[in-house]
Amino acid sequence: MSVTNNQLVFYGSANMPTTDGVTTGGAVDFSKRVMFTDVASAGTVDYVSSSASDTATTLEVFGRDASGVLVNETKTLTGTTPVTGSQSFERLLEALAGGTTAVGDIAAISHTAVISAHTAQAAANTSGNVGPTITLQSGDGTSCAIGQVIRITNNTPTGANNQLRYIVAISGDVVTVNRDWGTVPSSSTTYSVYNGFLLEVSPNQVTEIIRVFDNVAADVGGGLNRTFYAKIFAVNTNGSTALTAASIIKQLDPSGLYSGSGALDFALCSALNDTATTANRQTCPGSGITSYSSGAAPQTIAVPSPQNLPAGGLAAEAQGIWLKLTLPAGIAAAKGSVTMRATGTTT
Repeated sequence: MSVTNNQLVFYGSANMPTTDGVTTGGAVDFSKRVMFTDVASAGTVDYVSSSASDTATTLEVFGRDASGVLVNETKTLTGTTPVTGSQSFERLLEALAGGTTAVGDIAAISHTAVISAHTAQAAANTSGNVGPTITLQSGDGTSCAIGQVIRITNNTPTGANNQLRYIVAISGDVVTVNRDWGTVPSSSTTYSVYNGFLLEVSPNQVTEIIRVFDNVAADVGGGLNRTFYAKIFAVNTNGSTALTAASIIKQLDPSGLYSGSGALDFALCSALNDTATTANRQTCPGSGITSYSSGAAPQTIAVPSPQNLPAGGLAAEAQGIWLKLTLPAGIAAAKGSVTMRATGTTT
């Protein structure tokens, strides 16, 4: 079976501190997934599960409000019935599950949907080199973005209701989602689309979503440039097929928000399953990495020998990536994101 784009996942590392002076990096942590998402306009968040059994699971969300202040909120889930939050977020930074381990996928989604109660045209599970998809109502693809959450909102066909997936690719009105459907939607299935965070139960149960460099700051004007480091991992979760001739690509970054170029670059660990750490998030890894990328995006680095992302998504097969963010002294606060991709050859 071919490696499909939904099977290439970016996870966090064991140590991803939000303060200085703390160990950074380490081994892959499959319970942390890395992503960037925003609420299109400041608003509250709803908390929901795909399983009615999740009534003792908590979900804490961290973010910034419209004035840039760090805020957070914790809610206890009530199964498939959304719990409405009261905290207004302009930007989501982190989500952390707690309480009883979730049975279903759980999500923090914008109270105001991007698309509400539209009807799908079709859907399918993985077949050949095509991942799981849903064909949205005509024209809806232009309103969606990678990372947004799709929630099924009726029970046609039986068993489809309340399923949660996030978007990994968009082609017209056909969107690829992160994993196969439990019950494949039909042309009678309704759905809504939201900004937010989805903490999935498979292929690895995710209990934390984190936005890299979510709490870093530049020095004052006339001070020093500051450089920050964070370690993430690219993983091929396909159970049987390797991604060969593999490369990691920084497709988009926030460099244009800052004076100068190369605000965010990356290097790859020289060996799979790297567990190296640094003393803190402002210390560069001293060895065991490639040269850092430079210049405007896209930037590409080939996975070091044997240049494969092996099958199975095991810890021994994770490709470590060190991200490097440079902030010139005195720059104004800015909101940005980074888009990382894995590419290669599959059967």
